[in-house]
Amino acid sequence: SKALTEESQALIPEVIATIRERRSVDTSVVGHTDTVGSNEANMRLSRERAAIIATMLTDAGIDPTMLETSSHGERNLLVSTDDEVSEPRNRRVEITVR
Repeated sequence: SKALTEESQALIPEVIATIRERRSVDTSVVGHTDTVGSNEANMRLSRERAAIIATMLTDAGIDPTMLETSSHGERNLLVSTDDEVSEPRNRRVEITVR
């Protein structure tokens, strides 16, 4: 799903504060999925996950031109699994503040 966990939602204010404190001019938001489902569906889902976070950041006043949003679908797994394996740690959005 695209819904954030409570734990993830709680991290968003910290991310916003970090972007502001570092005066970041380059922050990347990358969506990921596990290997359950088709490659096409996973690419779409990972794009949606990244877009949700990017929207949350811009709604909080972060300049959208400073955000680079991308998606990896089921590529670049955090935990290596076979195809069609549900692994919650692979369903994520990585935010890098530079």
